[in-house]
Amino acid sequence: MNANEIGLVAAAFALVGAGVGIVGAAATGWAEAALATAATGETARFGPVFVAQSYLAVTATVLVAAVPLAGVLGVLVGSRARGVVAAAATCGLGTGLGALTYGLIAVTVIVVTQGDAAAQAHGLADAFLPTLATAFVSGAVGASTGVLGAVMR
Repeated sequence: MNANEIGLVAAAFALVGAGVGIVGAAATGWAEAALATAATGETARFGPVFVAQSYLAVTATVLVAAVPLAGVLGVLVGSRARGVVAAAATCGLGTGLGALTYGLIAVTVIVVTQGDAAAQAHGLADAFLPTLATAFVSGAVGASTGVLGAVMR
């Protein structure tokens, strides 16, 4: 197991998480402005529900994106490992911790930027279990693809 590579993978996830969080916040802000803030008529009445659904959809998409990132980083880092066990341990731990960091950063950015029309949208506590599940799945995918990378080398 290589601690430097674990840190590298986790740092890559953190940076991507910050970028994805910013884009997610921009998308949800746009949805909030279009569906509630500037809405009139029936759209204004149902706007908060649409805004909450938009936040949920963006957050789910952000979390789903961690898994392919784990796969790519797993293959790349695993191809440099000295053996299959080292690849699985390094990539599994790196992608698991990285995906947790990614999710916490991205979801926090999205939740913190919620506007007044997002009163019905989810909070940090609501998204914690899905974020944790994302970290476990990403860790498993990262470990598996790390082994593939080591074998293909």
